[in-house]
Amino acid sequence: MITENGQQGKAEIFYYIEVCCQRVSETYGKPDRDKWINSDYVSLSHILFKKTHVRISPNTLKRIFGKIKTDVRYYPQKATRDALAIYLGHPDWEHFVQVQEWAERHPEQKSEEPIREPLPVILEHHPPTVAPTRKWPLPVLTGVVLLAILGFFFFRSTVETAEPAKLTCLNPLGENPHSAVFKLQRPTLTNDESDQYMIQFGDGKKEIINSTDSLYTHYYERPGRYFAILQRNGQSVDTATVYLQTKGWTVTANMMHDTTRVYPIEVRNLFVNGQRSVSTLEAAHAGVDTNRTFFMEFINSHPTTINGDNFELTTHVQTSPDRAGVRCSQVGLTVWGESSQHLFDVMKPGCVHWIDLQTSDIHKNGHRDDLSFMGADFRAGGMLKLQVVNKRARIFIDGRQVYEATYTKPLHQVYGVKVEFSGIGTVNSFLLKDLKTGQVFDGSF
Repeated sequence: MITENGQQGKAEIFYYIEVCCQRVSETYGKPDRDKWINSDYVSLSHILFKKTHVRISPNTLKRIFGKIKTDVRYYPQKATRDALAIYLGHPDWEHFVQVQEWAERHPEQKSEEPIREPLPVILEHHPPTVAPTRKWPLPVLTGVVLLAILGFFFFRSTVETAEPAKLTCLNPLGENPHSAVFKLQRPTLTNDESDQYMIQFGDGKKEIINSTDSLYTHYYERPGRYFAILQRNGQSVDTATVYLQTKGWTVTANMMHDTTRVYPIEVRNLFVNGQRSVSTLEAAHAGVDTNRTFFMEFINSHPTTINGDNFELTTHVQTSPDRAGVRCSQVGLTVWGESSQHLFDVMKPGCVHWIDLQTSDIHKNGHRDDLSFMGADFRAGGMLKLQVVNKRARIFIDGRQVYEATYTKPLHQVYGVKVEFSGIGTVNSFLLKDLKTGQVFDGSF
């Protein structure tokens, strides 16, 4: 019997792996696995997960089945072996091995097909001799059935009690800047060694998770509401929220290709008493190299009772004039909700490749979607409007509707807004109001 401490010889260990692979390929319906292509491993991965609730990636299956060649034959961990055995009808890997060992010790009862023997010669009128039906000894059969029943209930209980991967922020509320502490909980019973975990922190940065740590910290240096997403093998499995509030409007600058720092700009009475933008001189005094590509983020982040699924935002903006480091004349709007967000960019028509558009759970990106309808030149100024009625979002550019979509994940209440420009931009007016109650966002002007 194979033991977890490696007491058995390698040849015997890999012999049972090979037997298992052959049985799995037969059960899958394609016994000649040398002819399998990538889609077979993807399909088998889905089938195994559906039946066993254990996720085995296609690449791991390729290593197990020998499709991916390695210097040393790959030996999967126990959870993976148990899943393969369960797929074959066994409660776990140990039971699969026990059945193979028993069959090898009793070769006369090894075959599952009826034993075919030559017909006896009929002499005179004697009836033909019929070979007796061969059966498993009752004690052995009883033991196998008992093991199967116990294994089934054990597996079902472990799967039902296995908790999914979970990401929690231990200090989600803070001021700007903020060092957030995240706690990661992995599933212990269904975790495959090939699983890759990653945290997308929501501010454009990410970190690949190692197999041992459970605590991670991240430094947030801009105010706003962030949705940190835990991903497993590229699929989102959980979300944690981090919220950095402001007192009124703030402005923060950052430069393209410089991920090491941002530049808070101190401006008194921003958007009050007629000041609607930040000058180049003010940006330079804050440390921004205005000869390079830089961005200005105007943020007002505080909780409200405005319904994020029934509101209207209208703003008149003017994007940066032509200058060094500014080619696309970009402006972007973001509305943060309790559990999701709306955002979109408007750029000169030649730059629509770089546009992002999100209405809660609906995401579009100029890299893969045709967002030419979001192209517009606002260097001379223009009007933008985002109207959301019962989770149906509409975007208007200079009074003309250019986009409409219905989303499913509600935002609930509004938690703040952001207006972003490439280079120097101006916000001439800003109005956000609840369409049902008429409440106006504190920060409108």
